[in-house]
Parts: sequence; structure tokens; C-alpha cells
Amino acid sequence: MYLIKSKVRLAGLLFIAGMVAGVFSIAPSIDSTKYLTEAAANSNNVITDAFFQFIMSLAYLGIAILLYPIIKRFDGSLAIGFLSFRIISATLVIFGTILLLSILALSQEFVYNSPNSTLDLKALGNVFKIMRDYINHVFMVLVLCIGNFMLYILLMKSKLIPQWLSVWGLIGTLLSGAASILILFQVIEIITAEYLILNVPTALLELVLGIWLLVNGFDKRVSVKIHG
Repeated sequence: MYLIKSKVRLAGLLFIAGMVAGVFSIAPSIDSTKYLTEAAANSNNVITDAFFQFIMSLAYLGIAILLYPIIKRFDGSLAIGFLSFRIISATLVIFGTILLLSILALSQEFVYNSPNSTLDLKALGNVFKIMRDYINHVFMVLVLCIGNFMLYILLMKSKLIPQWLSVWGLIGTLLSGAASILILFQVIEIITAEYLILNVPTALLELVLGIWLLVNGFDKRVSVKIHG
């Protein structure tokens, strides 16, 4: 019983850590329209952003690994779906981190070493940046949302957490998924007021849920099934 409580509380801590790491992984230099010069001028900041993005991927994966053995007792299909989509999303985050560092290397080459091949570097930089934007803000988020939707459905059915938290999770997940779909169809841009507004409910939910799990854990009234 103590081990399960410890796992749930650690998962709560990772929810908070993942949300915080996500905030610190935002890379203004890379998101700038002048990224080919801005990235090289702020190389330490970009490397720090990449580090936090990697930490975020570990948090995403850690949450699923910790919770899967517990939640599978309530719905094995939803639990394995949650774990699977978390693994895919963590992999996409790592791929996005590699692209982030690749754009930094390209920016340094553009600024310091290759004044005669600027057009080629600009073209390659645009390809890398578009790939990173779609991976980070569209496909990774959509994969994460599918997994999260499964998790909150499971939590709602099992009543391991208060129903209002599960409902909040479902609504936040739908809004975040909608933001990524709107980006995919170029209705809104990345890091705009509309994009941030659609993602705020999810960010706040992960903070609140993390604190809830850290302080309260899962509902004690269903602990018999967890330990059975």
C-alpha cells in the first residue's frame, strides 16, 4: 500500500515538473521570424530550452510508467492506450529537441561560418523549423491528448480522483487538441493569444492534478480494488 501511495505521489510531482519544464522549454529565439540570427545570439538560452524539453519528455513517460500498474486494474484497454500514446508523445518530444538543437547549429553556421551559402541555409532552416513546429505543436500534442483523454475517461469511471478533476481534464484535453488542429489547418498561428487561451485549461489542470495527487493520492474508497 505504501509503495502505491508513493508511486501516485511521485506521479503527481511529475505532473507539476512536466508542466514547469514545458513552460521553460519555450524557445523565443527559435519561434522568432529571425531565428537564424536570434538562435546563435542566444545559444545558451536555446540549449537550456532543449534541456527542459528533454526533462518534459521524461516527466511524460514517468507518469505513465508509474500509473499504468495501478490504473490497469480498472480498465486494461484504456490503461495500455494511455501508456502507448505517452511513449509515442515522449519520443516525439525528444525528436523535437533534436530538431531544436539542429536549428541552433544551423543558425551558428549561418552567422559565423558560411556567408556565401545563406540561401541554402535559409531553405534548410525553414524545413527544420516547420518540422519542429508541426512535431511540437501539432502531432505531439494530438498524440498526448489522445492518451490523456483515455486517462481521464478511466479516472472518471474508476472515481480515483474527484469527478470535477476528470471533467476538467477531458475539457482541457479537447481544447488543446482543437488548438493543434487549428494550427494544422493554419487557422491560428503558434504562440498566439488564441493558442495560449486554448491551452491554459490543460496547463492549470496539470498543476492542480499534480498537487492533488501529491497531497491526497487516489481516493481511499477504491483502494480495496487497487490492492486486491
